[in-house]
Amino acid sequence: MSAVQEQEPQLPLYRRIAQSIHQDIVQRSLVAHTKISSEVDLARQFGVSHGTITKALESLVREGVLYRQRPQGTFVAEVADAPVSASVESSPAIEDKRVRETPSFAFHGHTAFVGIVIPHLGTDFLDGMVLGVESMTRSFGYGLSFAYSEDDEGLERYHIEQFLRQGVAGMIIYPCDHRVVECDDHYISTAEGQERIALLQTLQARQVPFVLMDRYVPEIDVSHVVSDDFTAGYASTQHLIKLGHQRIGFVSVSYQVTSSAGRYAGYLQCLRDHHLPLEPHLSLNALQHAYPSAHDHYSLVEPCCPEDTQRLITYLRHPQRPTAIVTMNDYLSVQVFYAAEQLSLSIPEDLALVCSGGSSRLTSMLRVPLTTIVQPVGEIGRQSAYILHNLISQRFSTIRQLKLPVSLLVRKSCGSAANSIVQTLPAPTER
Repeated sequence: MSAVQEQEPQLPLYRRIAQSIHQDIVQRSLVAHTKISSEVDLARQFGVSHGTITKALESLVREGVLYRQRPQGTFVAEVADAPVSASVESSPAIEDKRVRETPSFAFHGHTAFVGIVIPHLGTDFLDGMVLGVESMTRSFGYGLSFAYSEDDEGLERYHIEQFLRQGVAGMIIYPCDHRVVECDDHYISTAEGQERIALLQTLQARQVPFVLMDRYVPEIDVSHVVSDDFTAGYASTQHLIKLGHQRIGFVSVSYQVTSSAGRYAGYLQCLRDHHLPLEPHLSLNALQHAYPSAHDHYSLVEPCCPEDTQRLITYLRHPQRPTAIVTMNDYLSVQVFYAAEQLSLSIPEDLALVCSGGSSRLTSMLRVPLTTIVQPVGEIGRQSAYILHNLISQRFSTIRQLKLPVSLLVRKSCGSAANSIVQTLPAPTER
């Protein structure tokens, strides 16, 4: 960037820095939504305090030159929304530059930006995927725009439409709970998902490159990257069988998405393969909350739904209750822990527990560390971004649908003598 010393000396230091940043944007013709250097890097570059840089950036935000999007950083604003700042007007060099060559912040064809729509940040499951996406898009030279659906389909649609208006080169979409049911050995979407299907079909009709991440929409034949959820459910159950359990339960919510449906299918197939009973009372598929509120991540490790707690207590009071449980995800494992505690059931002595998907960090924080399936969240993000890049650059002419392998992290909750042992899992045959 231009040296601060070259700016008008009568201006306050933060204004001279703001002028220098703005001049750099103009001279380099940075397009709208380009991320600029972090405040830490800028403070180091200009040799000033963090507070001075913050003040300089805030002045440019007020003038419409920049905008902030936390926690991602600070970005170049649309030129149409950016009035000329007083500090720039006072600089003939910049004024001449504007007369000779008006910088274009409009997008021409494919831009250097891609968009990602996710429910929220704040869990290492989603954070890991986003970090994977960011590292790969950065390596390809793209900027990355974030949008949060907060598990709301209407908000997800809004962000996708906003990305279309901004002219992003492509999108990575984590569909918030897109519900499916099994029909003739395959999944179909429920009626609630028809609007999302129509929206994704619109993206396809407009030939907008996009990739679905972690789960997919059965009616949309599009590139996606998911975990091997069938193996997750199968291996979780098989591990408990090897430890001697025969009454093995499964705890899930009252609806299914493709990821949870795959885990439940793996659980059922494993019981069939080992000639164990599929008794109705062993499965609890009636909970209402698969995750805590998007605004209350503390409840990841606390009970937050009295109704679900009561359902679990009733389930565990059954005279032929399971001796071991596979949960759909880590959050439900926390709820099982709490319900078992209310009934004075010890884990793993009275009830063994395995989580078939979720957060390895969260499950290590519990009083009894949880045996869990480890999903390759970073790799899901990287592969999603890799596929999107190749769709944008038209290196791929076919749809890519990846199912990434999972592993089993053995900890104390299952009752195994082994602890903190990671087992790579071969994929069983789906039937």
